[in-house]
Amino acid sequence: MFAHIFILGEIMSRIVLHERNHPYVVKLKDLPGMEKLTKDEKILNYEVHLCACGLSKHKPFCDGSHAKTRGEEAGKVYDYDENDARHELVNRYTQE
Repeated sequence: MFAHIFILGEIMSRIVLHERNHPYVVKLKDLPGMEKLTKDEKILNYEVHLCACGLSKHKPFCDGSHAKTRGEEAGKVYDYDENDARHELVNRYTQE
């Protein structure tokens, strides 16, 4: 995934690596102060799923796109094109 950074009218691109293949799950009751706002268990147990794979088209929320990452090999870096086709990239990010 590429992130574009705007600095003084110039665009600088960066590659952002996401190594997680499932979302972050946040329960409202785990947020500081929520239990002071409501005692309703249905609301407190509500979960928000935040994208951690970088592939969601509805960021910051998860849309299930992480399912595409099944079958990825550990230690390899991939990119997904606009048709969701997976492409292996040269891995310049290994820690040795």
